Amino acid sequence: MSLIYLVTHAHTQQQRNVDAAIWSLSPQGTRQATILAREPFWPEVNRVVLSREPKTRLTVESVLAAHRLPVTVDARFDELKRPAAWIDDYVAAVAATFATPHESVGGWEAADHALARFAEGIDELHRRFPHETLALVGHGLTFSLFRASLLGRTHVDLDDWRKLSFAAVAKVDLSTGRLLEDFRSVTGEKGRAA
Repeated sequence: MSLIYLVTHAHTQQQRNVDAAIWSLSPQGTRQATILAREPFWPEVNRVVLSREPKTRLTVESVLAAHRLPVTVDARFDELKRPAAWIDDYVAAVAATFATPHESVGGWEAADHALARFAEGIDELHRRFPHETLALVGHGLTFSLFRASLLGRTHVDLDDWRKLSFAAVAKVDLSTGRLLEDFRSVTGEKGRAA
C-alpha cells in the first residue's frame, strides 16, 4: 500500500495588500503547526511534499527539523490560482468556482484545471515514490477538489469546504485512490477552509 497524508497548511496572517500566495502564519497558525508536529503519523513519513507557497513549509518547519525528511516542492500543488487583489466576498467567489468547475470565474483558475494539475502531481508522486509514505502539505481549495474526486463527486459541496480546518489531516491510499481517513483537525478547531 502506498500512502499519502494530506495536510492543510496552518492558519495564515491575512494582509489586504499582499498576495495570499505569500502570506505567513498567524500566531494561531504557529500554535497549530506546533500541535501538528506532535501527530503520531510523522515517523511513518518518508518524504514531505510542499506547494511553492511559503505557508506550506512554515507549517512543517519543526517537523522537518525533527525528522530530517527529504522535501519535494511541486507547483502542481499550489492553491487554485486567484488574482492577487483582496476579495471582499471570498466565500461567494469560492462558491461560484465550485459551482462552475469548467469555467474561470472572476479571473480564478477553473476548478477542473486546478484538479487536473493536482491529480497529475499525485500520479507522478505515486510513480516516483511507489514504496514511500508521503505527507503533502497543501491548500483548502485544491484539497477540497481532490477529496470530491476521490469520493466520485463532480462538484465540491461548499459546506464541506467550509468545514475543512487549518492544520487538518487526511489519509489516502495512492494505490487504490481511496480516502482512508477523512480530514480531521489536529487542534480540534472547526471550520473555515485553509
